[in-house]
Amino acid sequence: MHMRVAKEKVKVWIYLRNYRLKGFIHIMQGSRLTDSLTAQSKKSDFLPVTDCEIHFPGGQTKKVEFLLVQISSIVMIHQEKE
Repeated sequence: MHMRVAKEKVKVWIYLRNYRLKGFIHIMQGSRLTDSLTAQSKKSDFLPVTDCEIHFPGGQTKKVEFLLVQISSIVMIHQEKE
């Protein structure tokens, strides 16, 4: 039997070397973003991002429903307040 952990959807901007991503990550309810990222990095090398908008260097954008981002390639991440 699988137990589910209550999570909340958090809108973030993720900056990679050549791209910017805007999307949602799902963190444990009541948890800080930094704590959730630390826990995720111990479980996997990748961070799942949903409802993601990829911003390319030339100004083009592409929307995808799901994306896995290599955690080691993240330069900066911040939460966007809605």
